Amino acid sequence: MSKDGLATAVKYSQDLFAFNDSKEAEDFFSTYRTSLLEELEKISAGSGVFTPDYSVDSLDPLEKWYFYLYENESFSRINETKEAFEKMMEIYFGEIAVRNSEEANWIVREFPFFKGKYELLVKKGLMSMSIVGKYQNLQSVQGNKRKNLMLREYKKYFQPQKK
Repeated sequence: MSKDGLATAVKYSQDLFAFNDSKEAEDFFSTYRTSLLEELEKISAGSGVFTPDYSVDSLDPLEKWYFYLYENESFSRINETKEAFEKMMEIYFGEIAVRNSEEANWIVREFPFFKGKYELLVKKGLMSMSIVGKYQNLQSVQGNKRKNLMLREYKKYFQPQKK
């Protein structure tokens, strides 16, 4: 691995969760996913903007809601921080992929460069996408003028290809 590659791996690993073994990591991430999805369902109930029905089309209103909250500095109105909301979005995106793409599934994997650090990923075929941190600072992602990155990424990586 190059020096730059190692530096990137080290930086990435700083945001990963540490566990004693894979069982502990899997138990944690199972609870983590469930609790964040439940919280998203709870806060969206009164929003009038977003309904978490786990359809692919629900990604677009979720992202629009995020940008509305960000641009109006309103995360406190739903008793959440921007960071917590982003975590809910990441897990919701992963859950959409798993529920709507036949081959996609959740996996927990030890990060190959640091023993004891684990990733939560959605795997489809040979592709594995890290979920934790995926939409951190979504408002700063280049090329997202239309504020529809989540839906575009779903279509790119998880929608069945037309033949």
